[in-house]
Amino acid sequence: MDSLKNDFRSWMLSQHIDDCTIAAGDDDRISLESAVAHGTVGFYDLDDEVVVEMRVEKMADNSPAFFLHFALNDLGRAKELFGEMASVMDQMLHQTVRHVLLCCTCGMTTTFFAEQLNEQAQEMGIGYDFCAKSVDEAKRCGSEYAAVLLAPQVGYERKAIIAAVPDTLVMEIPARVFGTYDAAAALRLLLDAFDEARSAAASDLRVARDFDHSKRILSICYAYRSDEPTLSYRVLDQGKVSVGGMLILPTLDLLMLDDLAATLQVAGYPVDTFDAVGVAFPGVVDEGVVPMRIQGHTTKFDLAGLLRKRWGIPAYVDNGATAAAAGCYVSQTEWDSVAFHAQPVGVVACDQGYVVDGHPMVGRAGFSGNLKYLAKDYALSMDLDDAAWRFDGTRELVARYLCTTVCTMAPQAIYVWCDLMPIEEEIREEMAKTLPEEAIPPLVSVADYDGLMLVGEFALCLQRLAEEEQ
Repeated sequence: MDSLKNDFRSWMLSQHIDDCTIAAGDDDRISLESAVAHGTVGFYDLDDEVVVEMRVEKMADNSPAFFLHFALNDLGRAKELFGEMASVMDQMLHQTVRHVLLCCTCGMTTTFFAEQLNEQAQEMGIGYDFCAKSVDEAKRCGSEYAAVLLAPQVGYERKAIIAAVPDTLVMEIPARVFGTYDAAAALRLLLDAFDEARSAAASDLRVARDFDHSKRILSICYAYRSDEPTLSYRVLDQGKVSVGGMLILPTLDLLMLDDLAATLQVAGYPVDTFDAVGVAFPGVVDEGVVPMRIQGHTTKFDLAGLLRKRWGIPAYVDNGATAAAAGCYVSQTEWDSVAFHAQPVGVVACDQGYVVDGHPMVGRAGFSGNLKYLAKDYALSMDLDDAAWRFDGTRELVARYLCTTVCTMAPQAIYVWCDLMPIEEEIREEMAKTLPEEAIPPLVSVADYDGLMLVGEFALCLQRLAEEEQ
């Protein structure tokens, strides 16, 4: 094994990446340095095998850009993975710049904010360039930009600018962000908006083909992103995903639903014009009742009932993993029975969702897929709480959960969202220690958990509306 490690180290040191230095460091590590990123390749002995850790971080703020563990047992595969790491380093150094236009009435108010955004983008090491112009100029030349950001005082112009530049992302900067010149928050909202646009475009084909074109549905999901509560939303209008976005919440607060209603009103979608609203929510959901923290205490709250009363439209609430499983089901045509597994980093408790022969399964009192009570009985090679923070521990924990799923549900495929992103082959190898290989279904990695939940809520709403009409 040492000879394989030495061969791999020697090979890496002989490689060349443009504008990047590769050198031997302490403890057998290899370091990679460029003007915008630094990377390391380290080696660890674990259970009679050598584990390789590859890591790339942005130079500006040391935030992660690439992270991977794997067992060193195949030199060819190790070289391929180093190539992926080198590709990330190269892309960060030579990334294409996206030009973004900020606008207000005459362009003067946004000039200072544009300068701050450029400084923030440079610090974060992302390729965005911001400039400020007037609303009239945005209508004339907005199509030349990747996005148009509107100051809140000209938010009423959004629909007109969308009509003038329909293929350009147009979004309004929230007043609390613009008024405090919070460049970091504005950039985060812009990046999320680009992610939403990509996921919406990816789901359009399936939505347009299989969903009822006569309905207007609002899909909402509550989730946690980097420990911050978020509310993502998307509108399905006449078979096409039209608008969507994300609100970052100070707490998991029902009051944000009022802010969302106001946002949709401005976008031309009053909430009472929807045929239904569907919400994907974390935790056990029982007939629209959810665990909600109100005034410092967690209690059961009838969220579906509140929405029906406040907005006057049919409202449905589902566990987020159930909605994601529905999203997995409608996003493909190969499998009729699928499972979805969500594994946040550092969290032992997790959720699973299931679709069996085309029907979502929630079980008695909505308890289906609530696996946190099983983990304490799993025999792991380390402490359970430590496992949730470690790659090798997460691999073991996820494999145990999925073995339970295979033995009870036997789905045709299992979709997995995991913050640490274990390699599918390694999870399969871990599962094969318990199950015969032929019993293990295809494992599919999921990157966009929120997007799956939103698409799944569309499907679940339309299914219920169809059942009620019949």
